[in-house]
Amino acid sequence: MRCFLAVLPPSKVTADIDSFLEPRRQATRQLPLRWGQAGRYHLTLAFMADYPEARVDELTNALDDWAARRQSLTMQLAGAGVFGSPDRAKVLYLKVPGAAAPTLAEWSAQLRALVTHHGGSPDGAGFIPHLTVARSNRGVKAGRILQALDTYESQPFEVTAIALVASRPPNYTHELVHQAHLGG
Repeated sequence: MRCFLAVLPPSKVTADIDSFLEPRRQATRQLPLRWGQAGRYHLTLAFMADYPEARVDELTNALDDWAARRQSLTMQLAGAGVFGSPDRAKVLYLKVPGAAAPTLAEWSAQLRALVTHHGGSPDGAGFIPHLTVARSNRGVKAGRILQALDTYESQPFEVTAIALVASRPPNYTHELVHQAHLGG
């Protein structure tokens, strides 16, 4: 099963992001960008290209135990960045500023270890807390778009759960499998 562990921002935040992005989508129609959609925005903490479905219950139980020992986290999204250079950007994202960023990085490392212990092979060792808003298969000149995205600032919101989300081919639709509530 292709899946990930993530923070899912509340719907009022994702609606605000979507509203903010709409004029940028319109202004960049000529570029080969695939823009995100409100129902799919998330901050990935651990991604698994192929997790054994037979062990999902084991993973959700371990995730619940992990989450019960953590407190909720107040965070926001503000500013923007790219993976690649602004001249050849492949991913455009919103940043996580302030004290929430190192906490999310710590959680990501812990959750990748938890997934590994329970039969998964999570991708990546480096972690930059971010919410992807657009992708391109080939690098695009994104300097102006990045400047526009950099003006975004969400309202602070409370992270109260970590979600296990399946990403189902062929369209990679997202299906919420489980939510582990922080603090029990």
